[in-house]
Amino acid sequence: MNKKYIFFAIIIYTIFPLSSVFMKIAANSSDFIMKIFLFCLSILVLGIFSLLWQKLLKHVDLVKAYIFKSTTIIWSVVYGMLLFSETVTWNMILGMAITTMGVIITILGGKANEQ
Repeated sequence: MNKKYIFFAIIIYTIFPLSSVFMKIAANSSDFIMKIFLFCLSILVLGIFSLLWQKLLKHVDLVKAYIFKSTTIIWSVVYGMLLFSETVTWNMILGMAITTMGVIITILGGKANEQ
C-alpha cells in the first residue's frame, strides 16, 4: 500500500469519529435548534467520509483500506479525552497500542507479500 494512501486512510478515519462527537454534543445540548444543527453537521461529516472513502477505494483494495477502520477506536478515545475530559484508563491505552500494532503488522505483512 502506497504511503500517500496510508496517510489518506488515516485522515479519513480521523474524520469518521467526528460524527459521534457532534452527536454527543447534540445529546447534551438543551437548545433544540442547536441539536438539529449538530445532527445535520454529523450527517455532513458522514457524507464527507463516504466521499473520501469512495475516492480511497478507487486506488486501494477494500481489504487493505478496511484495516484502518480499527483506528476509529483510537480517535474516539482521543476525542473523548480532549473534548469531553473523559478518563483514559490503562486498559484503553493497552487496547490502542494493540490496535496500532495490529494495523502496522498487517500493513508491513502486506508489503512483504507484494514484493
